[in-house]
Amino acid sequence: MIAVLEIIRCAAAVALLVVLAMYVAYRWYVSVKENAYEEAEESIKRAVREAGRPIVKIEVEMKGKW
Repeated sequence: MIAVLEIIRCAAAVALLVVLAMYVAYRWYVSVKENAYEEAEESIKRAVREAGRPIVKIEVEMKGKW
Protein backbone atom coordinates (compact mmCIF):
# COMPACT_ATOMS: atom_id res chain seq x y z
CA MET A 1 0.00 0.00 0.00
CA ILE A 2 2.76 2.44 0.89
CA ALA A 3 4.65 1.57 -2.30
CA VAL A 4 1.56 2.42 -4.37
CA LEU A 5 1.23 5.78 -2.62
CA GLU A 6 4.91 6.52 -3.23
CA ILE A 7 4.49 5.67 -6.92
CA ILE A 8 1.44 7.96 -7.12
CA ARG A 9 3.37 10.74 -5.36
CA CYS A 10 6.30 10.42 -7.78
CA ALA A 11 3.94 10.34 -10.77
CA ALA A 12 2.21 13.47 -9.48
CA ALA A 13 5.56 15.23 -9.03
CA VAL A 14 6.64 14.28 -12.56
CA ALA A 15 3.27 15.42 -13.95
CA LEU A 16 3.64 18.74 -12.13
CA LEU A 17 7.14 19.24 -13.57
CA VAL A 18 5.87 18.40 -17.05
CA VAL A 19 3.00 20.89 -16.71
CA LEU A 20 5.35 23.60 -15.45
CA ALA A 21 7.77 22.96 -18.32
CA MET A 22 4.90 23.14 -20.82
CA TYR A 23 3.70 26.42 -19.26
CA VAL A 24 7.18 27.95 -19.48
CA ALA A 25 7.52 26.81 -23.09
CA TYR A 26 4.10 28.28 -23.92
CA ARG A 27 4.92 31.64 -22.32
CA TRP A 28 8.26 31.71 -24.19
CA TYR A 29 6.44 30.95 -27.46
CA VAL A 30 3.91 33.74 -26.85
CA SER A 31 6.69 36.17 -25.99
CA VAL A 32 8.67 35.33 -29.13
CA LYS A 33 5.51 35.58 -31.24
CA GLU A 34 4.60 38.99 -29.80
CA ASN A 35 8.13 40.27 -30.37
CA ALA A 36 8.05 39.04 -33.96
CA TYR A 37 4.72 40.78 -34.57
CA GLU A 38 6.01 44.01 -33.01
CA GLU A 39 9.18 43.92 -35.11
CA ALA A 40 7.17 43.23 -38.26
CA GLU A 41 4.80 46.08 -37.45
CA GLU A 42 7.69 48.50 -36.88
CA SER A 43 9.32 47.36 -40.11
CA ILE A 44 6.09 47.95 -42.04
CA LYS A 45 5.63 51.38 -40.46
CA ARG A 46 9.21 52.32 -41.31
CA ALA A 47 8.75 51.13 -44.90
CA VAL A 48 5.53 53.16 -45.25
CA ARG A 49 7.30 56.24 -43.86
CA GLU A 50 10.17 55.76 -46.29
CA ALA A 51 7.78 55.26 -49.21
CA GLY A 52 5.84 58.39 -48.25
CA ARG A 53 8.83 60.70 -48.49
CA PRO A 54 8.87 62.94 -51.53
CA ILE A 55 11.35 62.11 -54.23
CA VAL A 56 13.38 65.05 -55.46
CA LYS A 57 14.65 64.76 -59.00
CA ILE A 58 17.43 67.07 -60.09
CA GLU A 59 18.33 67.45 -63.72
CA VAL A 60 21.63 69.05 -64.67
CA GLU A 61 22.12 70.53 -68.09
CA MET A 62 25.73 70.58 -69.23
CA LYS A 63 25.25 72.91 -72.27
CA GLY A 64 27.80 71.22 -74.47
CA LYS A 65 30.42 70.68 -71.76
CA TRP A 66 31.77 67.21 -71.33
